[in-house]
Amino acid sequence: MKTVFLVNPAAGRQDPRRTVLPAFLECWRRSGAPFEVQTTEAPGHAERLVRALGETGEETRVFAVGGDGTFREAAAGAAGQGSLSLGVIPCGSGDDLVRSFGGRERFLSPEAQLAARPRPLDLILTEYGPAADMCAIGLDAAVAYHMVRFKRLPLVTGSMAYNLALVKCFFGKLGFEMDITIDGEERVCGNFAFALAGNGQYYGGGYRGAPRAVPDDGLLDFVLIRTPGRLKILRMLSAYKRGEHLDSPVFAPYLVYRRGRRMEVSARPEAIATCDGECVRTQSISFTVSPAAFTFLEPEA
Repeated sequence: MKTVFLVNPAAGRQDPRRTVLPAFLECWRRSGAPFEVQTTEAPGHAERLVRALGETGEETRVFAVGGDGTFREAAAGAAGQGSLSLGVIPCGSGDDLVRSFGGRERFLSPEAQLAARPRPLDLILTEYGPAADMCAIGLDAAVAYHMVRFKRLPLVTGSMAYNLALVKCFFGKLGFEMDITIDGEERVCGNFAFALAGNGQYYGGGYRGAPRAVPDDGLLDFVLIRTPGRLKILRMLSAYKRGEHLDSPVFAPYLVYRRGRRMEVSARPEAIATCDGECVRTQSISFTVSPAAFTFLEPEA
């Protein structure tokens, strides 16, 4: 079976070809396993490259060497491709997807990745493309939008950029009028800070927004937070980051939590939506689970 290392040279602060990749190539050379390296050249290129690999029909293991955005593109290309299995070597600014699988250490071990085992994972489908980890609309998505700008600054990490963006958004518009339907049956309306659909548990550089999400159970976790006052947000933030909000009496008056297959959201006026960090402005969006959409490579424990 062939291995392809699909590298995004713009991921993180240093080119992965000079940092994390050499140890993997040396491990594969020692093992005698065939491999090649391909490099992405522009947004969307990872999806096209992975899809082309799948169309050959050859059994192939692809490792996306980059951040959550690189993996999102690669997963879109791997969806429905039975000959492909897809792993990730995290070297982005947030690397939130791998937090749901125990964190970065396992995924940065060449030996653990060489022995990785395939398992089916779900995807989130939206009108703006799929996501593997987390989607949201409202305040959190606005934070993600500004986070992209902050993380370009020198010495600013993914979690630091998220916190800076959060401060910026804190002094802007906090709530959005939303009309939300879950699984075509339950309708929830009101002023919400954000509505989130989680396949994985983490986003924003370590915020555990969907702490009960399971990425291969055929369901999404929907977390809706009605808009609290500014001072209340400050008191709620640390508990939210730790993933304690689903059981917190402080959150109870504001929280709507459901598990399901589809959530449709209309926002007035338009709001920012994010799909694994990719942001768009929209008045409506839906989040739908695609069960067992692609084969994921989980490194050996």
